[in-house]
Amino acid sequence: MNHFFQLTRPIVIVFLLCPSAASFGQQSKLQELSKLLEQAVQQNNDGKAAFYNYEIAKQYLDQDETDKASEYLSQSVKLARKAEDNALLYLAYRLTGEVFVQEQSYNKALNNFQRALRVARDMDKQEFIKEALMEVGASSASLGRQKRSVEHWEEALSMAIQTNDVILQLECYQLLAEAYGKEGGEAKQKEYQALYNNIIQNQESEQLSQQQRAELEELEQQLEQAGEEKQNVSTMLQRQSSRLRQAEDSLLATKYSLDETERSLKLAEEISENQRLQIDLLNKDKELAESRIMEQKVRLENEALIRNSIIIGALLAGSLVFVVVLGYRRKIEANKEIDRQNKSIQSSINYAKRIQEAMLHNSNLQEQLLPDSFVLFKPRDVVSGDFYWISELKGWYDPDVVIAAVDCTGHGIPGAFMSMIGMNSLNAIISRGVAESDQILDELDKEIRTALQQEKTGNQDGMDVALGIYRKERGVLEFSGAKNPLIYIQDNKVFKLKGDRRAIGGKQYKKKDIGFKKHSVSIDQPTVIYLFSDGYQDQFGGEQNTKFMTTRFADLLLEIHQKPMQEQKEILDRTIMEWMEGRKQTDDILVVGVRLEADV
Repeated sequence: MNHFFQLTRPIVIVFLLCPSAASFGQQSKLQELSKLLEQAVQQNNDGKAAFYNYEIAKQYLDQDETDKASEYLSQSVKLARKAEDNALLYLAYRLTGEVFVQEQSYNKALNNFQRALRVARDMDKQEFIKEALMEVGASSASLGRQKRSVEHWEEALSMAIQTNDVILQLECYQLLAEAYGKEGGEAKQKEYQALYNNIIQNQESEQLSQQQRAELEELEQQLEQAGEEKQNVSTMLQRQSSRLRQAEDSLLATKYSLDETERSLKLAEEISENQRLQIDLLNKDKELAESRIMEQKVRLENEALIRNSIIIGALLAGSLVFVVVLGYRRKIEANKEIDRQNKSIQSSINYAKRIQEAMLHNSNLQEQLLPDSFVLFKPRDVVSGDFYWISELKGWYDPDVVIAAVDCTGHGIPGAFMSMIGMNSLNAIISRGVAESDQILDELDKEIRTALQQEKTGNQDGMDVALGIYRKERGVLEFSGAKNPLIYIQDNKVFKLKGDRRAIGGKQYKKKDIGFKKHSVSIDQPTVIYLFSDGYQDQFGGEQNTKFMTTRFADLLLEIHQKPMQEQKEILDRTIMEWMEGRKQTDDILVVGVRLEADV
């Protein structure tokens, strides 16, 4: 049985020494409850009847007679509903759940605990809600539904934090740490275990504070003892004052006696003189005693003030140091962990970048096949979802050149994976002897759908492609596009060849038998062609923070097309950076430019 239910089950006291007496007491209790139930039924008092059914069920459950307990609980639920007694309805549902837990019928237990939770929420009774949440979570865990159990335990934890219920917090932290540990959520497991340990440490700190309070009480006792000494001094002073008053009374009596008789004048004068001396001595003793009392009082007050200040200062300083040190240690550990993770992630990304660059960069082939060309390649992240691809088709004389600018779904690591699949697929297609631009895109579409198993998985990833084949021997540029266009400039005029509206891979095209189109451009005069992804024209910037747009991009290409290709690349790079004005790059940027001369 789940340990949580063991903690929350009602405690049954078993009299081991007198089992017969305990059994007799239970039977007597059942008989009494049965009579009360019968009276409530006769009186048509549904509330009382529901209550007595619930109490009888508890007695049977204590005796492990779960079948009878279930019968009475079923009646209690019906009558509580009829009486609209939500508190009793909650208790009946909850006890029914415990009966099913004892019978290991966890599905039925979960249903009853969920009903109890709904009733508790209707009543908006916080303690009932917390109990029900914990029991629903425990039942879900028993059925292997870890996510559901975690949801309810985390809600219970939130309420425990709001109500400062430390015991429930500890239980929630422990259960959540165990649940995430089973599901492989190591980070969450560590987080909840750390919170659990933090509460334990705080409780130990409170015990330390209690020790400090005991020391403070001891100091107060010492102060009280000093006060008693002060009281003793005051008592002595009062006695001296009494003696002084007695002396004064004696003096008055002596003076009265002198008026009575002159014969004792000399004797009276001597007595009077002695009394005055005695009075003066007593007054001096009184003044000295008062001075000593005042001095001792001031000294004790100063000592108490200093002692209390030192104690309070030490406590505050100790608490502050503890909090600062604890926070500093946690921050150091957190920073170390974050730094370690960042280094690991960055190392992996940099390695992926080196792999992608190795597959992209083939400067010798570019110079050999397209000597007058440039590639502006600006990934948004370390690695890119855009890529360019150059290959040759072997012929009798000069080889035909294939060049493509490809924009894959996503950017960063996901886009980089797609780009590597795309490059490998294009290389495989060319190696099979496919030599027409439209056929290359048809085959690439099949390769991507097969590689990603899109017919089975429903995966929607794909790529937009602008692909051209320059057939120098025939003086022709062939072009096919999957969504992406090609711009070429002849005789200071801009022309645009649109790609088909469908992409490579991704959403299935409705007309499966229709392939990609092929366009042809005669290179009978100097021509500059540009293949590109949508990153350049979609970049936000400028005064109004708008996109660069295709029209502005085409005008810029027309303006710079006669310049050397390397200078064109620099102008394009500088222009887009100025347009961004320090803003974040929106997408990967790729522009490929090639100057083709007419073969005279």
